[in-house]
Amino acid sequence: MRKLLIATALLILLITGLYAALPAIAEYSVRQALAGQQINASFELQRPGLNRIEISKLKLEKHTPDTSFSLTAETISLRFTLWQLFNTHRVKSLTIEALQLDLQLATGSADATGQPAATIPLPAPPLPSYLLSQIPADSVELAHYSVSISSPDSNNFLPLIFSGNLSTDRDRLTISVEQIENAPQLTVKLIADHQDKGQLTLFTRENTAIETQFSLAYQNPLLSVRSETILYPEQLQTLLQQPLLSALPGLSNITALPEISGTVSATGRSEIPLNSRFSAARHQYRLTSQVSLQQPLPELAQLDIQQNSDLTLDNGELALTIESLSVSGKQFATLGKQTGAPIVSSAAIQAELVNPLQLKSSVEKLRQAGISALDLPRTDLRLRLQPVTIKTPGQADMQISTTPLSLSLSEISINEQRLQAELHAARIEGSYDNHLLPQIRLHNRAAISPDSIINRFTLNVQDHLLASDTQISGSTTTQWVNNHTTGYWKTAVPLKGIEKLLRRFSKEIPPELVFTAGTLRQRGWLDLANNSIALRMLNRTEKASLSFDQTHLYEIDWNSETVKNHRGKLEDTGQLKIAFIDVGVPLQNFSGRYRFEQSPAGRQSAQLNSSTVELLGGTVTTLPVKLSLDNPDFTTAVAVTGIDLAQLIALEQQEGLTGSGTLNGQMPIRFSEGKLTIEGGQVFSTPAGGWIRFEPPAEFLALTKTTPTLEIAFDALRNMRYERLGIELDYQPDGEALLKTHLKGHNPDWNRGQPVDFTINIEENIPKLLQALQFTDKLTKTLEKRYR
Repeated sequence: MRKLLIATALLILLITGLYAALPAIAEYSVRQALAGQQINASFELQRPGLNRIEISKLKLEKHTPDTSFSLTAETISLRFTLWQLFNTHRVKSLTIEALQLDLQLATGSADATGQPAATIPLPAPPLPSYLLSQIPADSVELAHYSVSISSPDSNNFLPLIFSGNLSTDRDRLTISVEQIENAPQLTVKLIADHQDKGQLTLFTRENTAIETQFSLAYQNPLLSVRSETILYPEQLQTLLQQPLLSALPGLSNITALPEISGTVSATGRSEIPLNSRFSAARHQYRLTSQVSLQQPLPELAQLDIQQNSDLTLDNGELALTIESLSVSGKQFATLGKQTGAPIVSSAAIQAELVNPLQLKSSVEKLRQAGISALDLPRTDLRLRLQPVTIKTPGQADMQISTTPLSLSLSEISINEQRLQAELHAARIEGSYDNHLLPQIRLHNRAAISPDSIINRFTLNVQDHLLASDTQISGSTTTQWVNNHTTGYWKTAVPLKGIEKLLRRFSKEIPPELVFTAGTLRQRGWLDLANNSIALRMLNRTEKASLSFDQTHLYEIDWNSETVKNHRGKLEDTGQLKIAFIDVGVPLQNFSGRYRFEQSPAGRQSAQLNSSTVELLGGTVTTLPVKLSLDNPDFTTAVAVTGIDLAQLIALEQQEGLTGSGTLNGQMPIRFSEGKLTIEGGQVFSTPAGGWIRFEPPAEFLALTKTTPTLEIAFDALRNMRYERLGIELDYQPDGEALLKTHLKGHNPDWNRGQPVDFTINIEENIPKLLQALQFTDKLTKTLEKRYR
């Protein structure tokens, strides 16, 4: 019994001694362990209670070429029970009031073998369950910590300084970053549990900016990470405004973002081999976004973006498959920067991906060449436009609608910034001033490079008022460096019925005008520079025919060259040929040349060269004339040669009247203040003379019973051989004309060939006279009136 008591007492003494010596043992063990890691340590150990140890003035330092850090803490308190400490090697709680860590990263960190740090295998799987199990305390409370991470190479690494708090228990680890220097509006919170699940949240002004739910698993040697990350774009502006982030490459130029709303999410898994380099990891993620941008551009009120993509990174090879992509703009309107510039607007425009798009590259190529390393395949897009309105000051609105447009992008080179774009519209419809425009089918192919954009286009125009479809083809080239555009086009427009089409949009097209045949062909060139345009057009009509009231023109051939220079001067030089003109008098083979000019100030002038037209077997020739169209005032003359009297008389279609002879003459013309005057116009027969024969019909002979003297005139005209036949014409500005007709000759079959001399004055309003030279009917009626 005594021996038992002695043994018990010794055991108690031993335990008491060990308990009393525990701080010393702990201090010795800690110092030995730190010395083995080349860490200099200084601290003071106290035991204010039986179940409590306090460490004060803790300072750990290590300075080697690879690692340099300094850790300080003021008060560390450990609470424990002896049984728990010896049985489980754990303490009940660990409380740290404040801790500060200064870490300096070595430039180009590598292990002793020279192997890059990124390839060094991790000593253990970084799972929350593992970390929680390794903490020798049931709970840990770090009320405040401060961390400073820097690098000697300040060009590649910005100092990172942050502070916060930390707490753990057996089931959960919580780390909060409450303040970040150079990012004062950001906070971070990490929660992880013993089941290796957790949540990482980034806040901006207490609003969630990025939230990640994750689950970890480890099966040697793979660390598997499943996660779902959601980005809230509303906070992106605040995020990028932080000095710490705005100083990063690629973000420094971002000064302001439009208002953004929506979500961006990434869901998937990563498999990371811990015994190899991280580049051998495999990542598979589904990327989904639904984002709205308010006023992203001055011309656009809102932009909505929706996309679904699959991202795979396997052993350094990257593959991005965009399954669907839709970009929609609302309330689009161009801003007219120049006076009188049209404003183009649409309620909505949309572009969507037709087929999935797959992009492939390697991480190494991306690291070396950036985004230009991506191999971009052909991309097919479908464009949808709500009706487009074009408003031009002083003109009626134009409405344009179209079927979905097809846009194909090919031969894409990000490195050279080159691509081919092909645009196709099956049907474009529109209206102007509530009148339908012709339907258009468009095909455009563009080559885009950093230097220029080259367009080649074809337009097919259809309208039921046109005799056939019209095709317009051409090209344009724009040089970006000086914003200089040149272009070319050609077209052939059927003229039959075109006046009906033009009359939809212009009330100035007279209703009497009707095109019945022909084609207008045009080739044109443009030069656009510094908001100034120069044009050159070659115009040609082939076999055109038209009618204007009772006037008909057939086989019109017109050629002209129109030139407008950058200073605004416009010139048009052309030639006009008309095979036949029916104005009551048949005109044939008209030919003439002209020149039209318009100065930059808008003054217009025209120069009409000498023109000719065949009339009644002869020729009518005009003299050259130059006039100002702003105030036309000119004097010219018309020469008449070789008029066949027989054809002239045939115009009258007077039964029994025939004749033969040739007439020549001239008509002096004066045009002033909008009025036409002819003074001293003369048409005379040639010295050879001619003959006129008139066999009066029965109704004319009946008149001789009441007017015997009329029979004398009829007898003289039955076989008149004239030596002189002349017509003098004076035309006044009010439209009144005086025709003085003089006929001198004899009838060898009447009154023994006695000379006959007729002079007849005829007054007529020429605008009301359809046939100015059909004087024979007037002659007959005047004779009837004189001798009745």
